[in-house]
Amino acid sequence: MKKFVLMLGLLLISACATKPPVQEMAEARSAIHMAAKLPGDHPKAEAYLKSAEQALEEAAREIDAEHFEHARRKALEAKRHAQQAARIKQAKP
Repeated sequence: MKKFVLMLGLLLISACATKPPVQEMAEARSAIHMAAKLPGDHPKAEAYLKSAEQALEEAAREIDAEHFEHARRKALEAKRHAQQAARIKQAKP
C-alpha cells in the first residue's frame, strides 16, 4: 500500500510538471513575425524563416498530441531559426 501511494504521488507530480510550452510558442511566433517583417530578400534568410515556420507547425502538432517536451524543443528551434533569419537580413551586404 505504501508503494502504491508513493507511485501515485510521483505520477501526480510528473503530470503537473508537464504542461504545454505556451511561452515558447509565443516567443517563436513573435520571432517569426519580426523576421518576416524585416526588409531584405536573402535566400538563406528565407530558408531559415521557412524552417522556423515548419518547426512551429510541428510544435503545434506535438501540443495537440500532448507531447509537450518535444513541442517545447520544436518551438525553441523555430525561435532560433527565426532569429538567424533576422540576423542574416540585418547583416550589411
